[in-house]
Amino acid sequence: MQKENLSDDIIINQLKAQGIQPHITYIHSDYNYSKYKNFPTQPFITLAEAEKINPNSPDNIIQIIELDDNYQYKSILVKGRNLIDILFPTAMFDGYPDGEHFFTLDEKYQLHHLNSVEDALAQDCYLKIIIQQGKVVKMQKRPLAFINKTIFSYWPNGNILKKIREKLDLNNNALVRYEIENDQTGKRIKMLEHNLVTNYTAVMTYLYTNDVYSIMDIFNEKGVKVNHTIIYDQKGNVESQYLDESGNIVKTTNSKPEIFYDQDLPQPAIYQSIPMDFKRAHHFHISNFIQQMAFNKDTTIADQEAITRAKFLGIKPNSSYYHPTPFPKWVEERYKNYPHQFAMSLSEAEFQYPKEEYVDLVKVTVGDNYQYQTISMEKWQQVPLSLPLEQFKSLENGSYFFSLDDKGQLIPLDGIEQAISLPRYVRVKKVMGKIDSILQKTRIQKTLQQYEYKDNNQMIKQILKVLESPVMPSITIETIYDDIGLYTVSQTIKDNENRKIAVFSKVQKDRIYGVIERFTPDGVKTNHIIRYYGYYSDGVENQYLDEEGNIKFTTSHIKNKNNPQLYDMLPVYSDEFIGLMFNKFLDNK
Repeated sequence: MQKENLSDDIIINQLKAQGIQPHITYIHSDYNYSKYKNFPTQPFITLAEAEKINPNSPDNIIQIIELDDNYQYKSILVKGRNLIDILFPTAMFDGYPDGEHFFTLDEKYQLHHLNSVEDALAQDCYLKIIIQQGKVVKMQKRPLAFINKTIFSYWPNGNILKKIREKLDLNNNALVRYEIENDQTGKRIKMLEHNLVTNYTAVMTYLYTNDVYSIMDIFNEKGVKVNHTIIYDQKGNVESQYLDESGNIVKTTNSKPEIFYDQDLPQPAIYQSIPMDFKRAHHFHISNFIQQMAFNKDTTIADQEAITRAKFLGIKPNSSYYHPTPFPKWVEERYKNYPHQFAMSLSEAEFQYPKEEYVDLVKVTVGDNYQYQTISMEKWQQVPLSLPLEQFKSLENGSYFFSLDDKGQLIPLDGIEQAISLPRYVRVKKVMGKIDSILQKTRIQKTLQQYEYKDNNQMIKQILKVLESPVMPSITIETIYDDIGLYTVSQTIKDNENRKIAVFSKVQKDRIYGVIERFTPDGVKTNHIIRYYGYYSDGVENQYLDEEGNIKFTTSHIKNKNNPQLYDMLPVYSDEFIGLMFNKFLDNK
């Protein structure tokens, strides 16, 4: 129903007919309240219903509503929680019946069962456990991420006069206050932002002229104006003038300043120590965790959580094991090379995807601090074979491994370890007395990654070795990383005789991103390539050199004109490069 087409009286009568009353608390869940005079237009729900809404989302938002005498919104209290899947001992929930259960944790990790969802939502953080058929199928911690409260007042015609919104801490103390004033037509005329932590204030005045949309002045804790910003339009065209205490302009930028930087409310320490389940958690939370490596100077808490996760998964320091696939990508899914998935046996890893044509087999080793020291990645092709089944009658249920001789005869192997050491083998699986599958597996490519770390567990060096590949010879790519272990500082490629092929060096000067140099097997430099920032037509300057180092000619193409390679666009990143090799193999089939 389009409420905008109804009179106020009709809307109010409809609300009364539903039994809705002023000054009574009602519940919405993440609902953008009506633009028409702030009348509610969506059915209210219970707290229990709101708590269950969007269980696969990264957050849960509950709005606690109160209406005024005219049935318009008087106040809205919004509580947002992060929904974070966790790793936690499931045995602690043995004996609980099927259904949803809510718990708190004390400082000794003891569980306290809560009687209702209302009790859970009164907590700063709680655990939600779902049990089905006697098994725990979902475990989440649900900490409060933000609390906002908005109070409304109205003009006699029912349009909003003022809106006061406060961001609150866990003790309901205001952190920042916004006051927005509108004229009688509902048009915004002024906004005040007051950071109650730093005591900075910003005053926005809306002009709506052809030349200026609005102006903003910022005052420091002493009440001295420190910034004057002219906002020309709503497209982001601004002029921000930074002032000294005498009012003189000391700096001008084209971005609007902020006086309050939003961040989640702190989790209680006991819940913060519970590791996230990377296999089930929403990618939003995983991404936020990963970004701590790049943007937070102090990663102590993130490191502790990563180590706690590894211990919970049963991973031992200085150990080797096979890894579930697909393997998590660097930066996007891997935090400082800490593991976050359960270890697998060789037989489990080899049989993960029996119906796929191409599968990965990944073996890792971890060091003293649980970080990956080596990552061995193999790509195998699986092709079904049709063979006479009589020869397998004597076999019991299980998996068996064979090689094929020149005449196509099967030769039994001692086991899976011997099988994967060969470039090709046959696996026969028998289930309930019948042959379930016969697959011939051929190794397509094999790489080995080795890592070195600093004292703060940041990655400093990676060595990627291409051991087998049908599309390129064996090479070694050595990468040195910056202080935060994320960005490439330099990269060297060597052939299988340890001769330098190409070198990348980061420059970051005068629009230059970095320099690539290429060499012959005899060590003679053949190219000097400058890579600029951005994707301009002049983004590459590739100088071809003679034996004396003189420039023969220059192109804007980075590919090696005489012998193009997959690693021409230095620096390369291991995950992408390994994928490029496989894609090249597919293209050449």
